[in-house]
Amino acid sequence: MNNFGNKIRELRKKKGITQEQLASVLGISPQAVSKWEMSAGYPDVSLIPVIAGYFEVSLDVLFDYDAAQIGQKVEEILEEAGRYFWGNFAKAEGIYLSGIEAYPGALKLKNELLTLYECHMRNNGRMELADKAVALAEKILSETDDWFILTNTKDSLASIYKMCGRYEEAKKVIHSMSVLWPMQINDRMRSAAFILEGRDRLEGTDDLKPYLHQDLFCICDLEGQGYFEIGEYEKALKSFRESAAVIELFLKDGTITPDAYPIPGTESNHCATVVAAAACLYKLGRLEECEEELGKAYRIVVESHDPEELASDPDCFLAYRESYHKHGLDEYKPCI
Repeated sequence: MNNFGNKIRELRKKKGITQEQLASVLGISPQAVSKWEMSAGYPDVSLIPVIAGYFEVSLDVLFDYDAAQIGQKVEEILEEAGRYFWGNFAKAEGIYLSGIEAYPGALKLKNELLTLYECHMRNNGRMELADKAVALAEKILSETDDWFILTNTKDSLASIYKMCGRYEEAKKVIHSMSVLWPMQINDRMRSAAFILEGRDRLEGTDDLKPYLHQDLFCICDLEGQGYFEIGEYEKALKSFRESAAVIELFLKDGTITPDAYPIPGTESNHCATVVAAAACLYKLGRLEECEEELGKAYRIVVESHDPEELASDPDCFLAYRESYHKHGLDEYKPCI
């Protein structure tokens, strides 16, 4: 209510009345009005709608509430914190917490803070963040019924539970989530693709196609991971090969080059899923085919990077190595 006094003074002067005249209308003392305007006191809550009615303004105007302005400030806080998200955890956390203190209703800030905790737990082993991450997730869930915020928060909470070894709790959270088919979410891309015609339709399909392409090769890969984890290697191999085939279907000109992938970074998915297929072949005792898949994965890395980048950046082979170790190929032979 810091701006309440200024707003009362502004409205009173706009109406052309004195403090005494306003006090007379409201049935209070002129001293009370003076205190309001100096932010030394505030009216009884029962008077607030009377004051708003007298000046013919909404409560938002009376309290100088500007949702657009607050939204802009929240976005500025998000942008500032984002600059430190990976490089300086303490700085990013401090910015988010200060923003939440200033705008306690800004669920975007709380969601991003939760994402900060989850990402640093998963990527940097910061397991000491678990308790406050869980507490923050539970607070967000208690404060909103917004479907998107609920699902994002539950997804993060389930991930945090799993990292903490609380698998059944993670499973329970996920089972509490709704099933919503992607095509039931109407946005500009989908509506343009399904409703408009000709070039207008193509704008929607061109925008949407890469997202659906990514969803398809990712879900094939995840299906393969599931089969691999329960030892059904034939089914896992089929799923991994489907994932690679979907990626290859969308290569520009059908060949692997540094700019062949419609979504930057897909070369890592391509390489990793081919290595996973090689692991299935190893488990099935098909060693010659395993070698062929590993050779293909190696070529994907080489052909999808510029020679200079390949020579200077050891992380070019990161997806290859991580998938190799993850799928137990070390028992076959050391990673190249």
